Amino acid sequence: MTLLAEDWLNKAENRSLKPVYVATLLILLLEASYFVVWGLLLYPDGSLFGKLVWVLTCSIGMGAVIGVATQILVSKSAGARTGIMIAATVMAVVGIFCTLVCSRIDVHFNYFGGADNARLFVLSGIVPAIFGGLIYGRLLYGRPRLKPVA
Repeated sequence: MTLLAEDWLNKAENRSLKPVYVATLLILLLEASYFVVWGLLLYPDGSLFGKLVWVLTCSIGMGAVIGVATQILVSKSAGARTGIMIAATVMAVVGIFCTLVCSRIDVHFNYFGGADNARLFVLSGIVPAIFGGLIYGRLLYGRPRLKPVA
């Protein structure tokens, strides 16, 4: 994150929404990569508009659920390690659940190859959900970075 974005997110009035913003941004980046690789390169057939709506809806919905759940489950007094693990677990659980649901839905629409490559489709959602959860937790509750000397 840039320094400007970090300063904005660390202001008291924005701090409570930080998990929602960070989760939504991470999910949006991941979904954009799925859109390009699976939706445009590997499976270009099908409705481009439908694929785009799917990606945006999933990004906003998953980001909001992950962020709010993290905000509810991590208490203000939790240590960094606890915060990281809870945030990582929330993202992994929601990400895995959504991957499994989307794999079943995509069998019907065949926007992203879920019918042709079900195992690869599911793996390409589960692995990033686990590792993305660790990144998410670290971004939220990891040690603050040193400020550059002016």
